[in-house]
Amino acid sequence: MDGTTASSVYTDFSGLASLRAQARDDSQGALRDVAQQFEAIFTQMLLKSMRAASLGDGIFDSDESKTWTDMFDQQLSVSMATTGKGMGIADMLVRQLSSAVPASAASADAIPLHRESAGLPLPGVGGTPLPSQAELSVRQWLRGAAATVETAGVGAASAAAVLGGNPIAFVQRMAPHAKAAAEALGVSLRSVLAHAALETGWGAHVPETSAGQPSFNLFGIKAGGSWLGARVARPTIEFEHGVAVRRAETFRAYDSPAEGFADYARLLAGSPRYAAALGRGDDVAGFAQALQQGGYATDPTYATKLNAVAQSPQMQAALAQLETRAMTAAGTPVATDRNATPTAAPSWPAASAIRAQR
Repeated sequence: MDGTTASSVYTDFSGLASLRAQARDDSQGALRDVAQQFEAIFTQMLLKSMRAASLGDGIFDSDESKTWTDMFDQQLSVSMATTGKGMGIADMLVRQLSSAVPASAASADAIPLHRESAGLPLPGVGGTPLPSQAELSVRQWLRGAAATVETAGVGAASAAAVLGGNPIAFVQRMAPHAKAAAEALGVSLRSVLAHAALETGWGAHVPETSAGQPSFNLFGIKAGGSWLGARVARPTIEFEHGVAVRRAETFRAYDSPAEGFADYARLLAGSPRYAAALGRGDDVAGFAQALQQGGYATDPTYATKLNAVAQSPQMQAALAQLETRAMTAAGTPVATDRNATPTAAPSWPAASAIRAQR
């Protein structure tokens, strides 16, 4: 098989059967293979956690590319564990378990059945031998890696706790703030929620502060020279002459989702560039097109994407559940974009001094 064992190809499940057979015939020989499989699983979990803690999806990412990346990570984990020295986890396991595994099936009969009959060792007396320096190094590395993954997940966990973490929860928690902004702008609740969902991936990719807390900037509003509040820096994708370019930008940071939605409404209401987006009512497509024509984003397909999110099954289901919960709580229907949407001129104060540079 070209020198590649079955267990070194993650898609070959027959390798597990051969590994079980080897364990029966040659326990000592199978120990290293099992240890390498354990290291491969650990490496795969580590890679998955690292990718989950990234800043966001790339502009060219798709379901197919994510599937390919996942397959690549799985094969990479197996290859790292089975070729060369890997991360050293397999070697550590082999050293620790070699004395407990008989050299052959026949020698297993010689192992006393009641080795522990003498009782458990008292604290500080007997016990396991001190680990070698190599084992200590591996353990320290594992503790550091685990701490890194845990720290990277703190911001995501706190953001999910506040923003929902999925379309239905995101809509449920952001609806009160989005409704206030929608009424001020004369647009539908669906339009505002879709805009926030597009910019953040339903709340999953909100810029974080240096302390790992969400910035509550749900609309990708950049911090220009006139912005005097808190800021966060993160990579973003901009289109220059039709070409996607990744660069670092600074964005506004808020103390709560309510502040983020209020600033968003002030921005659109106070800038002449977005005058055509106001008072659109249920016309999500017109609202999206007016934002793109006003220069809100450089993506040439921004309006199409915003409208697609607004009409997506996820949004339909989330709004339906929102209306159901409101009817259950109050006994009467709640006004969503299915009901009449206010078209009066927005009443938010002018924001000429705090316009974002979109």
